[in-house]
Amino acid sequence: MKPKAFLSFLCACSIPLSGQDDNAGSATETLDEIAVIGSSIPELDLSRSSILTKDQVNDRQIDNLVDLSGLSPNLHINNNSIQSYGDIITMRGIANTQLFGPAGVQLYVDGIPQADVSSYSSTLYDIESIEILRGPQGHKFGKSATGGAINIKTQAPTNKQVNRVSASYGTFDTQKYNINSSGPLEGDGSSYSVALQRALSDGYIKNTTGNADTTETWHGSLRFSLDRGNGSKIGFGANFETHELGAQPLVLRNGGDFYDRASDFDESTEIDRNQQFLTFEHELDGYSFFSITNRNDWNMNPNRVDLDTSTVNTLASPAQTSVIIQDQIEWSQEFRVESNLDSEIDWVLGAFYSDSEINGDATRSFGVTEQTVYNLESRNIAIFASLTKDLTESDKLSLGLRYDNFEQKMDRTKDGFNFVFDPALNTFIPTPFSDTVADANDFDSFSPTLNWERKITEGLTGNLRATYSEKPGGFSAYTVTDNQITFAEEETLSYEIGLLFAPTESWGLNFTAYLNDIENYQFELPDLNPLSTDYYVDNADEVTTQGIEIEGYFKPSDNFTFSVAYGLCDSEYDKFDGSGLVGEQVSFIPEHTLALSLNYEFENGLHGQIGTKTIGDTHYWNYDGSNPTDKIDSYTLLDANLGYDWNDWEFNVFGLNLTDEDYYTSLVNNLPTTPGVAGSPRVIGLSISKEF
Repeated sequence: MKPKAFLSFLCACSIPLSGQDDNAGSATETLDEIAVIGSSIPELDLSRSSILTKDQVNDRQIDNLVDLSGLSPNLHINNNSIQSYGDIITMRGIANTQLFGPAGVQLYVDGIPQADVSSYSSTLYDIESIEILRGPQGHKFGKSATGGAINIKTQAPTNKQVNRVSASYGTFDTQKYNINSSGPLEGDGSSYSVALQRALSDGYIKNTTGNADTTETWHGSLRFSLDRGNGSKIGFGANFETHELGAQPLVLRNGGDFYDRASDFDESTEIDRNQQFLTFEHELDGYSFFSITNRNDWNMNPNRVDLDTSTVNTLASPAQTSVIIQDQIEWSQEFRVESNLDSEIDWVLGAFYSDSEINGDATRSFGVTEQTVYNLESRNIAIFASLTKDLTESDKLSLGLRYDNFEQKMDRTKDGFNFVFDPALNTFIPTPFSDTVADANDFDSFSPTLNWERKITEGLTGNLRATYSEKPGGFSAYTVTDNQITFAEEETLSYEIGLLFAPTESWGLNFTAYLNDIENYQFELPDLNPLSTDYYVDNADEVTTQGIEIEGYFKPSDNFTFSVAYGLCDSEYDKFDGSGLVGEQVSFIPEHTLALSLNYEFENGLHGQIGTKTIGDTHYWNYDGSNPTDKIDSYTLLDANLGYDWNDWEFNVFGLNLTDEDYYTSLVNNLPTTPGVAGSPRVIGLSISKEF
């Protein structure tokens, strides 16, 4: 079995989801569809890539980004409770910050870079596949990312008419309705695709104050592909979504019923996003030219949170609430030229430009009220190149180079109160203040990479990789402390060794060991003032993350597949002046992730899957080993699906968190209550779909 063919099958099987026979074929098609604009990122590398197919996404009921956590080794997503707003994604111990920092893990949709994780609030629907690339990226496409990239691939226009309707119902009166259609346009070989989803739920959080606890979302997309018949293809389309979110899963820890919360106000949060894009592809003798133009507009109007999850407010414990209005718009343009000949040398040359602006108004109350009005502008210009040459029949060498220039500017005004201790009254006295900051920076980044790949024996391939990469600094808009407003650029030296072992089609193993040596590691911290709700991005002087990744499968028959995906991440603050964190596990990074799956395909159209997912111990914020409230213990979830295919119909009965385990997906800053984001309890549901 050739390495690329094995990777296709391994990616289909190693993620512990449904193991239907057509999954391997789907994964192969995805890999072969290299550099299809608006569809796929250019290349999936050996030893560090995973693919979830459409069947796998549907069988596991993967609805949002958080559901991906742990399904690929060392991928973890800290859920901040509001449809990806403020979620922290970590991959191999390299993390995104919540709101204002650059991406450590870059998100793509159909090969188009998203502004950041916060601006992608969408649930996952109309999915063709999800590609996960671990390790530094950016030498072959788009935006740079020091930790990895995720590409969500939606249903592309097809030359064959395909229509599909589906509906599902589950616990908490959760309902979803989908309409999808794709097919040719008359006359010129062009095609279209359209999708629409409505989802609503009562939610698993009980809002004891009687305020809104329901959620309703709408999603829609429209895409066209125009084949001009001369080697040129034009694609254009638009996406939209709207969310009305009720009670958030932010609950008191050890405070009564696990899923109960109270609020001082109606917590309905409204989020809207719309996106437009234009792509162009032209094939010439020896190379192909690509262009991707994108506009992404995201609005949160507003985000309402009762931070103390209580209506019991006293002078000693006043109401803690947050209302944030924020809008973000980004334009991006990518040009890329790639070789398309089957030769000893493959090359990529590209350029990237993005321009974004964030405007926000945050009002927070903790007995007194403070307001922060901010504007952040950023521009990124980059050029990148990659060259791969076959040295011998067994050896292949790849070189990559990337140069980035970042320009950033922040204007911020904050009106509020400082709390000054009065010894005579033995209490803190609120003193009003007004603070204005206007700052800018300019940063250049140069990132090289070197990769050597060798076919050791038939069925065994190895690779060695070394990459130096930089992530720009930025501004923390909320804080008023001078030394917390700006944070420095992050520098990472990454090493990895990988082995891809495929002796037969019945079993295989993908192994990677990695080491990241990081200077000025960027991570989020809350203000240590217990009367403040501010947080900021800080730099730890030196951090090391190292570990292993294992993906494997065993297929004793055509009907049965066992798969495993394991990640170990040993992370440590090596040097952090002025903190007590040296030697401690790095915040937001679990010690390990583990996913197991058993899949069986019966002869009569019946198919079943049972899988587990484990997220290891995770530290938060300023955990120093002495405060257990800043730590989430390891938890394991058990899921299952039983499906039946009959003609063009498909029926599925599914169960999530079948053991009904109580667990948290994240903790929220240093509030005295240390609230946590409650994960979903047991869910049982039924889905029906019809294709015609």
